[in-house]
Amino acid sequence: MLKISTLPVLLVLLLIAACQGQDADTAPAAEVSEPETTETAETTEMTEMVGYLTAQRGNFASLELDQEAIAAMADGLQKGLSGTMKAEDQDQAALQAAFGQAQARSDALQAGAEEIPAIDTEASRMIGLVMASQTGLAQLGFGADDAAAIAKGFIAGASDTEIDPAIEAKMPAFEAFMNERMAAAQAVAEAEAEAGAAESIAAGEAFFTKLAEDADVEKSESGLYYKVLDPGTGDKPSMTDSVLVHYKGTLIDGTQFDSSYDRGAPATFRLDQVVKGFGEGLTKIGAGGKIILYIPSDLGYGNSPRPGGVIKPGDTLIFECELLEINPG
Repeated sequence: MLKISTLPVLLVLLLIAACQGQDADTAPAAEVSEPETTETAETTEMTEMVGYLTAQRGNFASLELDQEAIAAMADGLQKGLSGTMKAEDQDQAALQAAFGQAQARSDALQAGAEEIPAIDTEASRMIGLVMASQTGLAQLGFGADDAAAIAKGFIAGASDTEIDPAIEAKMPAFEAFMNERMAAAQAVAEAEAEAGAAESIAAGEAFFTKLAEDADVEKSESGLYYKVLDPGTGDKPSMTDSVLVHYKGTLIDGTQFDSSYDRGAPATFRLDQVVKGFGEGLTKIGAGGKIILYIPSDLGYGNSPRPGGVIKPGDTLIFECELLEINPG
């Protein structure tokens, strides 16, 4: 129930870290088809560096791949970024088998085996395709217009056993380039979250209008709605106390997103370390008490819920809670 940032910045940090304090020779790059582009030469160069450092950080050179296998990976990466192929549309068993081939080759090379298993062309392409969906490049604004340049850079990076000193020399410009992309992506993510939240917030307002008709439902000064089913006994917890609680969380349409009951064990946490509405709500009952919390978006996750989860920006949350134990802070 803690807030998490919606924009993955790990990729930027990994790409920058990949070429700090290293130098080596370069290797010739194989050709990749490049569509016409309006990017400046400098932007194209920086975009190629994204592919180069992606390959370096992934340590693909350690697989000692031939140019055909590297080109196939780059082709999968390019197709994934351009949207002509999607990893989720592929046979999942085939994707797992592709990474199995890569793992087997890596293990054999590390063990100094006499026979080194190959990674076939299609498996190489599948690995590149998965990279396109899992590196976070799309969330940083890289897409079809950048796909060819990134693929070209990847080929060079997967061929070099160490980072090219010429690449290292361009790191200040690359860092500025990536920071700009990250800022732009953050702005887009925030705008999309706001747009998506508007509909959910409106639905929540309609829900609370109807809920206010229930005489058993109370509303706090913060805007939290709650219904006490059993007040419990003894002192009520403060926000600095830890509690042992069983709970079930749902959306207003009944979709369940969390349940300690399903996990088979109650949860323990401090009330000031969870979303505001949840923490405040449990201060309304004593040990043994039961309560239903109706938490508006601004007292829940707001426009920044956990990425990929059931809860969306602006969602109203409902928690059915049973306070089992209070441990003073």
